[in-house]
Amino acid sequence: MSGARGFLPRAWAVAAKDLAEELRLRVAAGAVFFFAATAVALVAFAVGPFGVPEEARQRLHAALLWIVLFFSAATGLPRAFVREEESGTGLALRRLAPATVVVAGKAIFNFLLLLAVAAVTMPAFALLMEWRVSSLPALLAVVLLAGYGLAVVSTFLAALVARAGHKSVLFVLVSFPLLLPLLLPAIAGTVGASEGATPWTALRVLFAYDGAASCGAYLLASAAWED
Repeated sequence: MSGARGFLPRAWAVAAKDLAEELRLRVAAGAVFFFAATAVALVAFAVGPFGVPEEARQRLHAALLWIVLFFSAATGLPRAFVREEESGTGLALRRLAPATVVVAGKAIFNFLLLLAVAAVTMPAFALLMEWRVSSLPALLAVVLLAGYGLAVVSTFLAALVARAGHKSVLFVLVSFPLLLPLLLPAIAGTVGASEGATPWTALRVLFAYDGAASCGAYLLASAAWED
């Protein structure tokens, strides 16, 4: 129990450090928000609310929304560890905190960043695409669970590729097969929420994915960040 009490404050300290740096530099947030805004605008002008049959509209809107969120995450979330390597603070951070604490702290920061992006992207998407959501609580549950899994896996993979060449390309290539089992129930859950149903099956799958991702990231954090 004492280990857990020590783990969480240190993880929050890492998240607070990243948040302070981001508020000062605005590198990751700027990239993520710019990509999300551009992608939503392009989707709205290319597809629009009227060019899709009514029966396919909810499924297409859900798929496009999560495509935008996935590639927005791929644009900014890997910066969590790349920034440490580029600024030369990676070695000091390895000495000050265990890899599990660092990965957890950066996952918290990435989760908060992803929620901020979703909070801006989804209303804009709904407005431009005339997307209607019948069950807002169900949609929020899907976004929270899927966003958590996306943040954890993206953070772990960012640690894995931080010192590799062609980081952005490698991150997308590695992350897509790992995140596809998350994106599919996220899309299905978004469709269910749009239609007014509570997508229990999708929520259970997302919850199980989040648990597996958390355990995997915790067990493999040292191998990804310290080796």
